Amino acid sequence: MTDIAESRSTYGVELTEAAIDKVANLLRSEEPGLALQISVQPGGCSGLRYQLFFTDKYTKALSKDLAEQDDEGFAEEDDAETQAHRTALATDKMSVRWYDRFAVVIDPQSGLYLQGASLDHLDTLQKSGFTIDNPNATGSCACGDSFQ
Repeated sequence: MTDIAESRSTYGVELTEAAIDKVANLLRSEEPGLALQISVQPGGCSGLRYQLFFTDKYTKALSKDLAEQDDEGFAEEDDAETQAHRTALATDKMSVRWYDRFAVVIDPQSGLYLQGASLDHLDTLQKSGFTIDNPNATGSCACGDSFQ
């Protein structure tokens, strides 16, 4: 069995403590094994747009990895559904990194744009939400919704 948590990098994408806390709070009421997926898609006035969403595509594989971390390496044979989710992770070439009992997954195409980026969460009087500081972005639109 391949240890997903250690077998893939996340292209150097970091989460601040505020972002980790917010994602963990959002996931408290969800099923275990959901992952935060960060991707870059075409769109917006500058050409590219960030997308943040929770995915259950790899739930069984990630849930099992989390359970094995909690059990200090206790490994059981994968059932068919878990093996299918592990195969999907490998086929999609997803990068996986664990933060505070949840995983962040990034596809390789998005990873090219996100190398060295940082995800933060702001909660002020004027603005609330996730922000991405990306050293690869050469410009963005006035509203900050997309980048190039």
